[in-house]
Amino acid sequence: MPEYDPVADLYDLEYVHDHDVPFWLALADRENGPIVEWGAGTGRIALPLAATGREVTAVELSGAMIGKGEKKGGAVEWVVGDMRTAKLDRRYGLAICAFNSFLCLPVLEDALAFLRNAREHLEPGGLLGLEVSAFTPEELAEQPGGPSLRHDLSREMPDGGRLDRYSLSRYDAATQLMGMRLFYDLYDASGDLRDRREHDLEIRLTGRDELLLMLRLTGFRVETVYGGFDREPFTAGSDHLIVLARR
Repeated sequence: MPEYDPVADLYDLEYVHDHDVPFWLALADRENGPIVEWGAGTGRIALPLAATGREVTAVELSGAMIGKGEKKGGAVEWVVGDMRTAKLDRRYGLAICAFNSFLCLPVLEDALAFLRNAREHLEPGGLLGLEVSAFTPEELAEQPGGPSLRHDLSREMPDGGRLDRYSLSRYDAATQLMGMRLFYDLYDASGDLRDRREHDLEIRLTGRDELLLMLRLTGFRVETVYGGFDREPFTAGSDHLIVLARR
């Protein structure tokens, strides 16, 4: 999404995890045909998929994020495009929309438009894998006095400096929108603050039943629902919601 352009240079520092990658690699081994990742960021998932020899197209609205991904090398076809409307002139055996890219569509009709577009880019019988964060009511409830500043992460930087990220979040149950203000403090190797940034994001949370209904309304057949990358069942305490659905 283009709102990531101002912090594209920090994305790979923020998101260093790869615990989800084996899940998508195993799914790719099971399915046939080329792969498309919608909302691919800088290629954290697309690049390992391409390294297996599969044809991979990575669609991302942020040109700055794609620029970061292209510098990593790898046989990925990068496309700057809107996941709701991009036309890729080919069909795929597997489509992936992971790591909350789906939640970046802030209006219900946007989410439906993406699912329709994703379906049109799948071969008959092709599979869509969707993964979003799952939240408990306790996590979304606002504390007395309003939201409080939270320290999210610290990262060592290649030049010896440090990145600290803090955030304020507020959830509106009426609209299902979570607004987040992110604060980035960047320190040099001597510990002096050299840059401070603020960045606003908004995501629309979705639950299991709403997501399953959206998939059915847009022509998918839901195949499996997981609550994590070890293929455990989805429960009220799950941190992730993973849905596999076929055209």
